[in-house]
Amino acid sequence: MSEYALLIPMLMAAIAAGWLLGRYRRPGNSLQAMPGRDYYHGLNYLIHNKTDEAVERFIRVLEINSDTVPAYLALADLFRKKGEYEKAIELHQTLLARSDLLHEDFLNIQLSLAKDYNAVGLLDRAEALLQSVISDNPRDELRHSARRLLAKLYEKQLEWDKALNTALKLPDSKRTAVAHEMAHYACQLAEGRLGEPGTATENRLKQALKLDPACVRANLMLAEHKMQRYAWRGAIKHLKEVADQDPLMIPETLGLLYQCYTELDNIKVYLSYLEQCLAQYPSTTLIVAKAQLLQASYGDQAAAEYIVDALKKHPSLRGFNYLIDLQLQQSDIAVKGSLSTLRELTEQLAQSKPRYRCGQCGYDSKTLYWQCPSCKTWDSTRPVQGLEGE
Repeated sequence: MSEYALLIPMLMAAIAAGWLLGRYRRPGNSLQAMPGRDYYHGLNYLIHNKTDEAVERFIRVLEINSDTVPAYLALADLFRKKGEYEKAIELHQTLLARSDLLHEDFLNIQLSLAKDYNAVGLLDRAEALLQSVISDNPRDELRHSARRLLAKLYEKQLEWDKALNTALKLPDSKRTAVAHEMAHYACQLAEGRLGEPGTATENRLKQALKLDPACVRANLMLAEHKMQRYAWRGAIKHLKEVADQDPLMIPETLGLLYQCYTELDNIKVYLSYLEQCLAQYPSTTLIVAKAQLLQASYGDQAAAEYIVDALKKHPSLRGFNYLIDLQLQQSDIAVKGSLSTLRELTEQLAQSKPRYRCGQCGYDSKTLYWQCPSCKTWDSTRPVQGLEGE
């Protein structure tokens, strides 16, 4: 039985009990005022696990007032989570049609209905409701909730400027939970403008780092921006900061660092940085990068000896493939055939494996996504670790 199949009967039972208690406790009602036929039919449906029928019966019998609005909203939330959006919208619209609602209840219902409209893609309606809640709300908490939802709605529409400006209006105590999202909004605004004249792009990326000092993406983009202006040392500074932000992302910096140090004719410093990172955060990409430098400076044999020793401590499929490539260059014709066949097989295996994985939902990909295509979580994707990854 699913989570929602368990929750609905429990909610219905709570609604039924609350209705009955409220009926008998309300002044002016006599003990003889028993619940009507709809109530008993609802209980019967609930007992026999006919939740849809039970819901309809209890909606009929349950009075709409400030005491029961939370129960209606909880029921509508369950409909929405089950994907029954029409039922959720109908229930909310029924509530909003009441003229005797408290103002706070009215705003809560609007906020919940905006979630329904957002879920079914009626974004204009959702935006209008959220704007109404924000402008006509005496309670800060409701206003903050509406503003947070509005920022996500603009995100869905790729309106990054609106999303960022909306989120920036949240108080500091609420920004912490969405700091990484706001940083990525700023990065989105900078993307596609790298290398352009002026300081607008760089200022956006610095804003991203101010919003979220752990934003790896901002440093990578700043490095690319500097490199397009031939500011190699500035780019190196940003790339090295990534190691402090998230050591798992060091492999993403190595190609750019190699280019910068090559332009500065200072590969020895690059090698020293590789060794420093390897001592603290070993990974396949670091090992192969160092082996390639050894190969360029001292030949295939030196690289092979290093990679064999490294693989004993940190085995990986990509490291093994690099070792086979080295052996192919040193082997005679008789051995090359067998090694080539083995290399083809291991390469097929490597190509079939993902390079990145979302830590939130497990979505696998060969590309680094800053927002997971599956669960839409920001900054949750990292290089795969272990034998088939880093």
